[in-house]
Amino acid sequence: AAYNYNRILRVTDGNTYSDFPGLSFGTGSSAEKNVSSYDESLFIVHSGRGLCLFQFDSTNFSATFRACFNNLNADFDFGYTPADQYAIYAYSYSKLYRFIINTADWTVSPDPTFNNGLGYFDPDGPSCLNGQMAMNHWLVAAGALSSDDSTVIASIGPQQDVNPYFVVWNAQKGCEWMNVQTWQVSRGWNTGMSDPVNIAFASGHTPAQKGGIHNAQLDRSGTYGVLTIHNVPSLTQKIFWTLGTNQVDDTCVTCMSHWACDFGVCFWSVEKSLAQLPVWTNRFTPNMDLAAYPPQEDSHMAHANATEGVMLPYLVSWDPDASTISGPWQDELVGVTWDGSHISYRFNKTWSSGGLGGFNTTARCSISRQGNYAICTSDYQLYNLNKGFGNGFNQDTCDSNLKGGIIGTNGCRTDVLLFELR
Repeated sequence: AAYNYNRILRVTDGNTYSDFPGLSFGTGSSAEKNVSSYDESLFIVHSGRGLCLFQFDSTNFSATFRACFNNLNADFDFGYTPADQYAIYAYSYSKLYRFIINTADWTVSPDPTFNNGLGYFDPDGPSCLNGQMAMNHWLVAAGALSSDDSTVIASIGPQQDVNPYFVVWNAQKGCEWMNVQTWQVSRGWNTGMSDPVNIAFASGHTPAQKGGIHNAQLDRSGTYGVLTIHNVPSLTQKIFWTLGTNQVDDTCVTCMSHWACDFGVCFWSVEKSLAQLPVWTNRFTPNMDLAAYPPQEDSHMAHANATEGVMLPYLVSWDPDASTISGPWQDELVGVTWDGSHISYRFNKTWSSGGLGGFNTTARCSISRQGNYAICTSDYQLYNLNKGFGNGFNQDTCDSNLKGGIIGTNGCRTDVLLFELR
């Protein structure tokens, strides 16, 4: 492994948002989200006051707080393409918009030309779910954007792990859906609820139980949905949906960890290795042997590559299996190559306790668009009690017996750190 002496920038503290002292900040629950603009000069993090925008100066290695937005859904993606330099794709009030950042006054507003001039995509329209969302008071949850900015997948229903529908929007084709309770998909694009077809599982077995959606993701190309479904004993693994069809591959029984996906290739933690797997195959190729390294509690993966054929390393942020660090690799941010070189890069410690202060204190690190830095949630205040980090109320310490998080200020605050990757 190569070890690089990379800089760390503390982006937030208890006084970042002066109107709300002591506010916690953090990254989203999915590390593979695109959190930065194409040129990496802007990035967005989460807070208890909505999504918050920062401007990054790479020359001086500094960040400036610009604004927080309450009109954006917490699940968002910056556009990947140069044309979407200041565009954010996000659901708001159950409709998908392309929001534009105005750098003159740091506001965001919907693009009226989006979706062929309609200005939004309505998943509850007649060509999609046809009023079910309004009738059942359903909401839009976890989703993802393809790297050509043309396809968005989202989860829809009453709540996570219960949601029945995946809905896909495609700029040219419109809407397609999957129901994980009836195990059906729409009959092609823009066909609404008429004449759905049964899912064709590669294993040949249709689950007997009703599922509930935990997470919805895509590979970079937008060809495949990478789906996480709960409440079904026969589907503890992730499944791959070929969009535009009723074909689902459920045969990768070891695809159970957190993951990130390139163009038709996904990266996984498999037994004692990190490995890559082409979608619709079971041919894992090991990238990094973990047998010699200390055990980790969990790992989240992210991948910056949005151009087909470029093999940028993927990023793994490990949570320790204890509240203290006892050796190398624990609590670290690691770059893993998948070009056959078997080189890994130890970038830095993330200073996260690995869940000691609750879910939001696990290290979930998203890579910037070009792969030059990572944005991570860290509860390193918990590691440094009585050392001047404060909680935003002119108090040096925090109550480590209370759970930290991005919403409240009780317990030890979570902050955002920016890690240089080189």
